[in-house]
Amino acid sequence: MKNSKNIPAYGIKFIPILLIFINTGYVYADHDTSLRTDLNFSYTFNEQYKSVSYIFLQADKDISNLDYLEWGTGLQYQTPVKWLSFLLYYQQGFSKVEPDNWLLEQRPSINMNTLNTLCNFKISNQIRYEYRFTPDWNDYRIKYSLEISRPDIFLQPYIGWELYYENRDKALMLSRTKFGIIKNVGSRISIGPYYRIDFSNIDHKWEWTRQLIGIQLTLKY
Repeated sequence: MKNSKNIPAYGIKFIPILLIFINTGYVYADHDTSLRTDLNFSYTFNEQYKSVSYIFLQADKDISNLDYLEWGTGLQYQTPVKWLSFLLYYQQGFSKVEPDNWLLEQRPSINMNTLNTLCNFKISNQIRYEYRFTPDWNDYRIKYSLEISRPDIFLQPYIGWELYYENRDKALMLSRTKFGIIKNVGSRISIGPYYRIDFSNIDHKWEWTRQLIGIQLTLKY
């Protein structure tokens, strides 16, 4: 019960930071601004296996239209080598194309994760091979993720980078950079805001297409 009482207080502390991110969105009005809420959950069965899941809601078109919902669940296997693990994942994304019409995309995937620590910096990598099932087409995508964080600091800062290769387009199509902070609330809960910039490959040119302000809540057992 002690942890639950502390959540609102920490949430209030993050409001000024979140408002700064939102204000940035209006400064760069040429790019779409989105707002996302991330809810994450993991449960550790033993030293080898852990279940992970998430759900998030996203409002696009300058935070005026709640038009995307995504959830995923998976099972992670920790190898005898501490820095290497594998994750089997299944995700579903729902995109609103009309007020009463949502399109479903299904994405099963296999992921290879690595984790290392260098000079108090936590460095994690993920390579994901996923197959995309959409109403109009099916094909695979490869995603590379890198995250560098400082978990030893009170407000844990981190920076992340994502790169997507779409086999359907035979090219790298999306690059994302993410900045955020995380605060542990007790031993099982963490919360924090983040800011993400998306660059898309449009007609063989990289253009800044989206900035996203998010808040994430993670629960671990």
